[in-house]
Amino acid sequence: MNEEDFIRTHFQQKPNPFRTPDGYFDSLADRIISRLPEEKEQKPARIRRMQPWLYAAAFVGVVALSATLFLSHSDNSIKSNEVLVASYNDTYFDDAADYAMVDNQDIYASLLADM
Repeated sequence: MNEEDFIRTHFQQKPNPFRTPDGYFDSLADRIISRLPEEKEQKPARIRRMQPWLYAAAFVGVVALSATLFLSHSDNSIKSNEVLVASYNDTYFDDAADYAMVDNQDIYASLLADM
């Protein structure tokens, strides 16, 4: 008790101003439970059994849709790449001919000389 008295006098500890009514915590749990909402009705057993299958079907559908969209996009990109390559080759040939200062007459003469 000596230490408690020393602490109270040294730090001027004041008594706790907060008080609870007598028996407050004895009935606290019952009062809390009485204020909770009623439990909702559970889903029928048939729906609960089918629920994982519904989730699996939805997952498979999403995967199939994603694969279809991806494959259709990649087919379109391959076709567009082929068109780009063909136009690039034509552009490259035209630029090379311009650089070499070759006209149509020279190209025909070159082709006939190879025969």
